Amino acid sequence: MADSNSNIIKPCLVQTAQGFTVSYKEKFLYSKYNPSKSILNIIENLNIQPQTIVLCVSPVLPYGIKELSQKLPDDCIMLACEYESTLYDFMMENAGGADFCNSNFSYLTKDELLELGPLLSKKNITLQSGFTLPQPGTFRRIIRVDFSAGSQFCANIYDKVTENATNALMTFWANRVTLVKFGRKYCTNFFKNLIFCAKNETVVPIQNYFGSIEKPIIVFGAGESLAQGVDFIKKSEDGASGFFIICADTALQPLIAQGIIPDGVFIEEAQNVICKCFIGTQNENIHIFAGLSSVHSLTRYFKPEQISYFTTEFTQATFIERFENQGVLPPKNEPFGSVGITAYYYATVFRKNDSVPVSTYGLDFAYSAGRTHTKGAMADNARFMASSRIKNDGNFGAAFGETAIKHGLMYTTPILERYRQLFEVVVNNKFSITESQNNKISLADILKKEREALEELKALLTGDKQIDADERQKEITRLITEREYLYLHFPDGHRFVYTQSFLNRIRIEVDYYLKVISL
Repeated sequence: MADSNSNIIKPCLVQTAQGFTVSYKEKFLYSKYNPSKSILNIIENLNIQPQTIVLCVSPVLPYGIKELSQKLPDDCIMLACEYESTLYDFMMENAGGADFCNSNFSYLTKDELLELGPLLSKKNITLQSGFTLPQPGTFRRIIRVDFSAGSQFCANIYDKVTENATNALMTFWANRVTLVKFGRKYCTNFFKNLIFCAKNETVVPIQNYFGSIEKPIIVFGAGESLAQGVDFIKKSEDGASGFFIICADTALQPLIAQGIIPDGVFIEEAQNVICKCFIGTQNENIHIFAGLSSVHSLTRYFKPEQISYFTTEFTQATFIERFENQGVLPPKNEPFGSVGITAYYYATVFRKNDSVPVSTYGLDFAYSAGRTHTKGAMADNARFMASSRIKNDGNFGAAFGETAIKHGLMYTTPILERYRQLFEVVVNNKFSITESQNNKISLADILKKEREALEELKALLTGDKQIDADERQKEITRLITEREYLYLHFPDGHRFVYTQSFLNRIRIEVDYYLKVISL
């Protein structure tokens, strides 16, 4: 029916022989013969695996909600999705007794629907309905169930929401694999670099560069188009001196080989292998912009006044938030995954205003057959050194492997394609940067208190400190859950579990970090 005041078509209930259907935009959203039959048949035939989120798309009437709720395994939830505002209001008016299953069911507002992917990646999220989303790591899959024909009105939106939610879960578990492999290294570097800052007052705050660069900025990655940027600089009137040049770590050697000394180099790699990129550069006037979790051994090759730190939130963790709230962390940026994207992001922060141009070369996120990096990059040199008369230096496996995707004459991979998409987002949107509020407590004092907390935890785990059993469990749980670095690299380390096996492994890590956090 149409509202006489606004001429907006509104949905209305229509009585049928076996219940109500809904008429909207000259369409029945449920059958006009048996409205609930179709969705009940779908639910009956569903095979729902554990750790699943079910997206209930356009449940305008609560048909099937109860039946689906009763069928769900205990570790699954249902989220009702309705994008059209008119249908959403109508759905809420006719929700009836759908709140009977609020332990595993919630309606999503329009904003929550559009932000579902990011919401699933964050901790302690409470929806407008009052429903608290389980912590990241609870779910492994998404399935979508269309409850009515209302899903057809915004089909592309629902497709995108489902894709984003699925990608959020995939990204979480992909990151878990990375943390299992490198999490301990990230955390070790995190503390060692903080200690380096505490001992060296001449480390330059990265904030000193914010809004300070008036020259045109060029950002180099290690892709093949780096050569075009080199040609552009050499042909320009003032050469390299006419630009503020920033590069990713792997682009440093190719630039130096062409006689171009960058003003700044960004590094986020946690492993020592990246130090090869800095061979022979110690005497150059280069400033290092290092992620707080990046390789600490780089501090042996450069003076403290040549180094500035930023914080990349490599995982959502209470201990990172705790240090940030205490005001001792460098500015924090989103985890972009690509050091080239990070370098570009900070270039936009460094420039004095938006009129200062930022150009990029080598941020290709694609490669030609046989070449994955520009000539002279570390990966390119490694293949050249391993080449022989019967084995050339081309990396054709990267172009013709199973994961390669061809675009014209170039090739990419799903990971590089995601980086390209993220880069476009960074270019078109201004990401926020978080700066810690300075605090009267010094970094050295905070690190000392961190060590004292670990010593207390050790005493509790070994029995050197005797307290009531319940109080002991409560105190151990508090100390550990505030320090995820003790377990986030465990294969089952996406959450703390108070079991003897888990505590035994924590006990070993406590000794390790007592050695690391030593001023």
